[in-house]
Amino acid sequence: MWTRIMISIRRWLIQPFAEHFYTFGTAISWSALSSIGNSRIAQLTIIMPFVGYLIVFNSTLSGYFSTILPGAFVQEPGDIWSFLYSRNLYFLYFGLLIFGGGVALFNVVAPPQIRRFPAVENYIAAMEAIKTPNLIVGSFESITTMYFASLHGEERSPMFDSRRIGFPTDVSGNLHRFIETLFLATKFSDENLEPAGDGLGGSFWTGSGYLMTDEVLDVAYSGRRAERVLHKALLNEAVARPKDVFYLEHRALDYRYPAARIIISMFYAIGSILLIFPSIVTSIIILEFW
Repeated sequence: MWTRIMISIRRWLIQPFAEHFYTFGTAISWSALSSIGNSRIAQLTIIMPFVGYLIVFNSTLSGYFSTILPGAFVQEPGDIWSFLYSRNLYFLYFGLLIFGGGVALFNVVAPPQIRRFPAVENYIAAMEAIKTPNLIVGSFESITTMYFASLHGEERSPMFDSRRIGFPTDVSGNLHRFIETLFLATKFSDENLEPAGDGLGGSFWTGSGYLMTDEVLDVAYSGRRAERVLHKALLNEAVARPKDVFYLEHRALDYRYPAARIIISMFYAIGSILLIFPSIVTSIIILEFW
């Protein structure tokens, strides 16, 4: 009875919410946020709140910049639109404050690789120009670290879903396919052996002949002593495919720190609403007297 109720609740309430949450969380990648955070105008909003403070709380300047409705538009005292119109300066100030806070947070939290190279092709080209074996290995290890950190971190969250906004399904799928490519290129793939063979690689095959890429990923990440030879072989194969490694690293970094991405997007949204609110109020007043 209770099991059916819980299944129904998850199906009709939690699952639709989780679906929308995943869609929203993957839409606001760092590269998407960078279109705002990296713009010159947006970066100026970081200092605008301090300028706004001098205007709003300086009696002379505040009077100069104050907005008062023309006599033809003034209705009875206490009219809500007149009141809101008279507070336009405050809406602009808090809009710039919140929006600038989002831009500042973006510049602090966003991965520097994404801030500098929002487009993956530009990142690959830049990394190709300076690639070394150690650099490629470092990038590959960074990918596996982000994968397991996201997996373990979101499993502890009450919002946990099999799909993770810190490491989305398409990025995870690309990583698993890449790991399979690396494994099959090593001498440990045991392609000609039965899954239950005695070779080291044979332990990574299921009875039905499927490669357990999760297990191979664990070896690539942990580098346990008993499997150090395979770990080294996987790294060597990764070094031979630098473009794939840099591509996956950029994609993984693009979705890192999901909570920060959500907070910054909310700052942008709330700040933008406050900034356009004076225009909305003015338009409503004009339409009323059309």
